[in-house]
Amino acid sequence: MKSLKTAVAAIMIAGGTIAAFAFTKSDKAELLTAQTELHWFSPGGSYLGEKTIAEQEAECPGDNFLCARGYDGENNGAPVGPIRYEAKKAQP
Repeated sequence: MKSLKTAVAAIMIAGGTIAAFAFTKSDKAELLTAQTELHWFSPGGSYLGEKTIAEQEAECPGDNFLCARGYDGENNGAPVGPIRYEAKKAQP
Protein backbone atom coordinates (compact mmCIF):
# COMPACT_ATOMS: atom_id res chain seq x y z
CA MET A 1 0.00 0.00 0.00
CA LYS A 2 2.85 2.37 0.86
CA SER A 3 4.55 1.75 -2.50
CA LEU A 4 1.27 2.49 -4.29
CA LYS A 5 1.00 5.89 -2.59
CA THR A 6 4.62 6.65 -3.48
CA ALA A 7 4.03 5.66 -7.11
CA VAL A 8 0.88 7.81 -7.35
CA ALA A 9 2.72 10.78 -5.81
CA ALA A 10 5.61 10.36 -8.26
CA ILE A 11 3.21 10.22 -11.22
CA MET A 12 1.42 13.36 -10.03
CA ILE A 13 4.70 15.26 -9.65
CA ALA A 14 5.86 14.14 -13.10
CA GLY A 15 2.49 15.04 -14.64
CA GLY A 16 2.55 18.49 -13.05
CA THR A 17 6.07 19.15 -14.31
CA ILE A 18 5.19 18.09 -17.85
CA ALA A 19 2.02 20.21 -17.81
CA ALA A 20 3.93 23.26 -16.60
CA PHE A 21 6.41 23.09 -19.47
CA ALA A 22 3.84 22.12 -22.09
CA PHE A 23 2.04 25.45 -21.78
CA THR A 24 4.99 27.84 -21.59
CA LYS A 25 6.15 29.86 -24.57
CA SER A 26 9.46 28.91 -26.12
CA ASP A 27 12.28 31.45 -25.92
CA LYS A 28 13.43 30.57 -29.42
CA ALA A 29 13.11 33.54 -31.74
CA GLU A 30 11.12 33.02 -34.92
CA LEU A 31 13.26 33.21 -38.02
CA LEU A 32 12.47 36.29 -40.08
CA THR A 33 12.46 36.06 -43.87
CA ALA A 34 11.72 38.59 -46.61
CA GLN A 35 8.15 37.22 -46.67
CA THR A 36 7.51 37.70 -42.93
CA GLU A 37 4.55 40.05 -42.45
CA LEU A 38 4.88 42.68 -39.74
CA HIS A 39 3.08 45.84 -38.66
CA TRP A 40 5.23 48.82 -39.68
CA PHE A 41 5.74 52.18 -38.02
CA SER A 42 7.78 55.14 -39.25
CA PRO A 43 10.68 56.35 -37.05
CA GLY A 44 8.33 59.15 -35.95
CA GLY A 45 5.70 56.63 -34.79
CA SER A 46 3.12 56.80 -37.61
CA TYR A 47 1.46 53.48 -38.50
CA LEU A 48 2.36 52.43 -42.05
CA GLY A 49 0.34 49.20 -42.28
CA GLU A 50 0.96 45.48 -42.49
CA LYS A 51 3.44 44.38 -45.15
CA THR A 52 6.21 41.88 -45.72
CA ILE A 53 9.80 42.87 -44.99
CA ALA A 54 10.56 42.88 -48.73
CA GLU A 55 7.60 45.17 -49.49
CA GLN A 56 8.55 47.64 -46.77
CA GLU A 57 12.23 47.76 -47.75
CA ALA A 58 11.25 48.40 -51.37
CA GLU A 59 9.46 51.57 -50.19
CA CYS A 60 12.47 52.93 -48.26
CA PRO A 61 13.88 56.13 -49.80
CA GLY A 62 17.66 55.58 -49.58
CA ASP A 63 20.49 53.19 -48.72
CA ASN A 64 21.29 52.65 -45.03
CA PHE A 65 18.45 54.96 -43.97
CA LEU A 66 16.13 53.62 -41.29
CA CYS A 67 12.66 54.07 -42.73
CA ALA A 68 10.46 51.81 -40.57
CA ARG A 69 10.35 49.48 -37.60
CA GLY A 70 8.39 46.22 -37.73
CA TYR A 71 6.38 44.79 -34.84
CA ASP A 72 4.24 41.70 -34.31
CA GLY A 73 1.09 43.70 -33.80
CA GLU A 74 -0.69 47.03 -33.65
CA ASN A 75 -3.29 48.34 -31.21
CA ASN A 76 -5.11 51.61 -31.99
CA GLY A 77 -2.13 52.94 -33.95
CA ALA A 78 0.50 51.90 -31.38
CA PRO A 79 3.07 49.11 -31.79
CA VAL A 80 2.62 45.90 -29.82
CA GLY A 81 5.64 43.97 -28.58
CA PRO A 82 9.35 44.47 -29.15
CA ILE A 83 10.89 45.70 -32.40
CA ARG A 84 11.21 42.67 -34.68
CA TYR A 85 12.94 44.31 -37.65
CA GLU A 86 14.33 47.67 -38.74
CA ALA A 87 13.81 48.27 -42.46
CA LYS A 88 16.34 50.01 -44.64
CA LYS A 89 16.49 50.34 -48.42
CA ALA A 90 16.96 46.94 -50.02
CA GLN A 91 20.35 46.61 -51.67
CA PRO A 92 20.12 45.76 -55.42
